[in-house]
Amino acid sequence: MNCFFDTSALAKLFQEEDGTAFVENIVNDPNNKIWVLDLARIEFLSSLYRRYRQKDISEDELDVAICAFNEQILEFNQEFLGPAVLYEAEQLMKVHGKTHGLRSLDALQLGACSMLRTTDWFFVCSDKKLCGIARLCKMNVLNPLESGDQGPVYQ
Repeated sequence: MNCFFDTSALAKLFQEEDGTAFVENIVNDPNNKIWVLDLARIEFLSSLYRRYRQKDISEDELDVAICAFNEQILEFNQEFLGPAVLYEAEQLMKVHGKTHGLRSLDALQLGACSMLRTTDWFFVCSDKKLCGIARLCKMNVLNPLESGDQGPVYQ
């Protein structure tokens, strides 16, 4: 199964929180192919540095998470931000920006997944609003916060 991870779900691999076990089950299943947009690197760092500034994590925890992320990302398939992703994100923004509040970085993530997907693709995301928009786009969605920690329930 192909799973495209939004940064909100991907981050759960590197910080223990609700949904972490769910995400680990997906990533550790050898039958799954994990995909990320290269933009996830920047989004992940931004979220870690914000947590550090807010004193939610220590400098040691920050360093460990960055190191683990840099190692793990090499194992994933990456879609690169380019003209096709930008075009798809723009189309999604035109449809969902005005009425559903689609944000720019979320449009890029969703656009990349939209370009890649076929029927056996899943969009893995912990952002409730973005999951709702993905469902409006007829995507298969896995939200670690909706499914508990018992493992993926494939839709």
